[in-house]
Amino acid sequence: MTNLTNNKTYNSLLKKSEGYGKGGRMPSLKSISKLLTELNIEHKLDETYETKWRPNGLRYSTSGGTKTYTGYQLRIPEINLRANSCDTYYSYNTCGFARDIVRLIKSK
Repeated sequence: MTNLTNNKTYNSLLKKSEGYGKGGRMPSLKSISKLLTELNIEHKLDETYETKWRPNGLRYSTSGGTKTYTGYQLRIPEINLRANSCDTYYSYNTCGFARDIVRLIKSK
């Protein structure tokens, strides 16, 4: 897989898929989408946003003062994957997302 334009993204996914505490940073969903497009793997990337709420009913503000989180949602129907960077537990689940995407790429 060294002849990929998005080889850096692929290598980052490989490293992240190794497990919790072992891997590096998860590549952005946008860069993963570019890799999947290059490999002709069916997927969909949508820009998304979410408002977080506190238990007392007030909106949660980010450190920048905005009340809306913006990000992306990546869907890969072949492996039933839906990764949304706005989800509360997104960063916790990135190793699993990376592992599933790497398995799919290796199977092609």
